[in-house]
Amino acid sequence: MKTPRDRYYNDAHFKYLVDMMVAQIHRCNYTPSEMREAAIMASIMYHEQNFGMTKLLHTEVEEAFMVLNKWETSNRLNPTEGNK
Repeated sequence: MKTPRDRYYNDAHFKYLVDMMVAQIHRCNYTPSEMREAAIMASIMYHEQNFGMTKLLHTEVEEAFMVLNKWETSNRLNPTEGNK
């Protein structure tokens, strides 16, 4: 398996992506942490669009997100209820 540096020097598309990201960091548009977050978000969105959430997440994790979403929704509708 090639290292990221090997890919940078041997894969024109990968080099373009890395150079674009470095330029954004140099222009102070994004921090390195924000670039990592964006890369993770792009991966998540790709998987959601192509494989669906049910295949991406384990059943218990999906259920936990549903519970959290339900709690968050009810807390927005009635903020005092969520603090009990």
